[in-house]
Amino acid sequence: MALKIYHVFERGIAYLLLLGMAVVVVLAVFSFARSLITIFTGVGDPLEYGAFQILFDRVLAAVIALELAHSIQQMATGDHRLAQVRTVIVIGVLAVVRKLILLEVDSTSGVFLMGLAATVLALGLALFLVSVIDRQEHTTPKSRVDRP
Repeated sequence: MALKIYHVFERGIAYLLLLGMAVVVVLAVFSFARSLITIFTGVGDPLEYGAFQILFDRVLAAVIALELAHSIQQMATGDHRLAQVRTVIVIGVLAVVRKLILLEVDSTSGVFLMGLAATVLALGLALFLVSVIDRQEHTTPKSRVDRP
């Protein structure tokens, strides 16, 4: 009985978080649209690298928010399998890519760049391993116990 109450509580909180993430996604898309309008109305140079950085930052913020909302939705529906692990890894990859786009290479140390490279490799390896495990689960026949 207590376990059932906890699952209802967990799903309720997950749906509440999902509603909050929907607001965050709308705000991120609004921020992207506002930046796009600002750049192309003549306030900024649309070919300037800084303008592209701002646009990609806004786009990736919206995508990260969508992926996080997807992860929360998986939790709310009770899908606690490899799909949720894959979603969390993809969120990590997107966050690192966002950091790389916003990075000022001239003022960044080599050690920091090596750390980001190691992070990308580790996340890529984790994503690869999750896909291998997922593929094995789908190709391995389920063992059955034959009864006379």
